[in-house]
Amino acid sequence: MANPAGQDKTSISQRWRTRNQEAASTHQHEALPFGARLRLWRNRLIASRAFRRNIARLPILRQISNRKANALFRLTGGFIFSQVLLTGVRTGLYDRLVDKALTSESLATAMNLPHDRLRTLLRVNADLGIVREVATDLWILDDAGVVVAADRGLAAMILHHEMLYRDLIEPQQLLTPDHEETELRRYWAYVRGAEPGNLDAASTADYSTLMRESQTMMSDCILASYDFGQVRILLDIGGGDGAFLAAAAAAHPELDLRLFDLPSVAERARHHLATLGLAARSRVHGGDFVKDDIPAEADCVTLIRVLCDHDDARVAAILGNLHRSLRPNTRVIVAEAMAGSSEGARLSSAYFSIYFLAMGSGRCRSDQEISKLLAKAGFAAIRTISSPNPLIATLVTAVR
Repeated sequence: MANPAGQDKTSISQRWRTRNQEAASTHQHEALPFGARLRLWRNRLIASRAFRRNIARLPILRQISNRKANALFRLTGGFIFSQVLLTGVRTGLYDRLVDKALTSESLATAMNLPHDRLRTLLRVNADLGIVREVATDLWILDDAGVVVAADRGLAAMILHHEMLYRDLIEPQQLLTPDHEETELRRYWAYVRGAEPGNLDAASTADYSTLMRESQTMMSDCILASYDFGQVRILLDIGGGDGAFLAAAAAAHPELDLRLFDLPSVAERARHHLATLGLAARSRVHGGDFVKDDIPAEADCVTLIRVLCDHDDARVAAILGNLHRSLRPNTRVIVAEAMAGSSEGARLSSAYFSIYFLAMGSGRCRSDQEISKLLAKAGFAAIRTISSPNPLIATLVTAVR
């Protein structure tokens, strides 16, 4: 027979431990800021099934509840939705519907797909707002589909995501410090070694083409945010094939163009700018922007989607070399997707944080973080310029 006294002693000891733990938890809870305590209380309510059932009975609260549920479902179903988009690009569905209204039967015949399967694809695309059924079995592009079909760069990025998705098959592995070999790391050749200046043309060709094709929205965003009309000579560092310089040249016919990138990329840029009839207005320089002298004749310098690709130590080296190379009063413009409070900025930060993790280099910084890096390198008059679309870019400007 068990000893009742022993049981009582054990029970008393357990009760004291439980009370001490509850007291410690209460003390820690009271030490939290009021906003955190309020949020924890709110979280406990939302976690309650009874609470969720009750708010579903009230029309106004039901709308809020449904909106939250839909947003959560977009997260859980996001991979499926992205694959619908990928399938539409890969099969040429959206291209076939440019300026046309077609039946599912005609599309199925043209795409060599079973009619019933093609109708399923069309209906899913309609549910996602990519295509629209304007009459019985008559299909056209909806707004999102028009943009995807019209923007070659966006379609190229959708196809490029196949690589990222393969790296994310076991996403938790990206969180381990010894997991370095990914498809994205192999693709972005300049993040792999200490001497990117030695990369040959074959190593930089694919990503240079992708960057050029995906630059349209970024160029429009930057040109809408900053007036380059007063700039005499514009130098784009890490400028790739020269896509942004070409856009700036079209907007400002008097602008002289300069580009600095890795030697193998610079040769591509020289050829691309020449094919656009911009050879007489441009000079292209090859080198490593971490250690090589950067041409100092420009009165405005842009770094577009450059700093985000690199870790803080390398960014400090890039900006330090830039500060040493440039003349006083040269304006510097950093333009890239930045973390922030707007919905677009938060979406960009979530996306790029994972992308750079898979890439093995870089991170999505806030404008305050970039401002601190610029100030530490010696730049002054630093300010943030909001763009029409924070999802695409925010600008931080400074003066040498």
